[in-house]
Amino acid sequence: MAGPRRPEPPVTPDAKRARRLRWAVALAVVLIAHALVLIGLVRMPGPLIPLDAVDTPALEAILLPPKPVAVAPAPPPRPRRPPPKPAPAPAAAPEPEPQPAPEPAPGPPASTEGPPLATSPGGTGSVAAGGGAGGTGSGPGSTPAPAPADALRYAAPPSATLRYASFVNGVENPDGTIRWQHGGGRYQLSVETRMLWFRFAFHSTGALGEQGLAPERYVEERRKRSQVTRFDRAAGAVVFESRGGQAPLPEGAQDRFSVFLQLVGLVRSNPQRYAAPGVTEIFQVADTSDLEPMRVQYVGEQEIETGAGFVRAKHFIRLPRRADDRRRVEVWLAESVGWMPVKLRQTEPDGTQIDLVLRGAEP
Repeated sequence: MAGPRRPEPPVTPDAKRARRLRWAVALAVVLIAHALVLIGLVRMPGPLIPLDAVDTPALEAILLPPKPVAVAPAPPPRPRRPPPKPAPAPAAAPEPEPQPAPEPAPGPPASTEGPPLATSPGGTGSVAAGGGAGGTGSGPGSTPAPAPADALRYAAPPSATLRYASFVNGVENPDGTIRWQHGGGRYQLSVETRMLWFRFAFHSTGALGEQGLAPERYVEERRKRSQVTRFDRAAGAVVFESRGGQAPLPEGAQDRFSVFLQLVGLVRSNPQRYAAPGVTEIFQVADTSDLEPMRVQYVGEQEIETGAGFVRAKHFIRLPRRADDRRRVEVWLAESVGWMPVKLRQTEPDGTQIDLVLRGAEP
């Protein structure tokens, strides 16, 4: 029989507060743990093996031994060849006894002369008559031979004033002019052009005969400064009046601009001579301080655009005078304008290119 219950001690207010605090802390810890699980900050450990691992049958693996790999035997080393023995020097053959040479049979004597050069008025052609550029052949369709020296003539073009568009490195400048007049055995040639604000003028006067131009006075005007060269035929000298000094006057000598009209007259009178590229004329040309040979070579035909449209023209160039000569001079002559220049070009050593292109001609 149970004894009487002990009376519970009375709960004090402090004990009640402590109990509530414990419950509140426990509740807070539970809520925080659930929140961390929901936002993924606390990961719950999962199973270390799949849940259905017990039902998965075990697989047995049988390991087979690897097949042996056949290794190719190494090739036997090649035997080294002994170095070739030097060939013995051939024994010197005994010199044969000299035998008297048989007398040659009589025949035509061999010519020791080179190919003939055709000479033109005011210049010497340098294309051989036996072939090459501008030469001749013996079969059908061969290039016609240059005319012999006595057949070359000079045919002066009619008097005219030609106007040229002027360009410096492709930039257009004021027009230039060439004035050519002749009559009564005399001629006058004037060339004028402007580059930027500078004026350049060249004048040549003299006699005109069967051999072409024979200059007597040549004047260059550059930036208001004139220089004069005189051809003294009585004294047989070229006199450089402005710079002093003189040189012997060769036959057919020309000045820097009369040489172009000399070439024009040769082409007008002998166009068949320039049927193939390579024909070269040699002129003796004087400027205001020197006299030297000038070689002008025909290099072919080109279509040149002018103020009157495209024209077919023969292209000539001045060959370099020396190894260090970097100045290039070119001229194009067209039959449609009486073989007068339709284009002139001078390329300076620094690369500056000056062009005169025909705009039109006045009789």
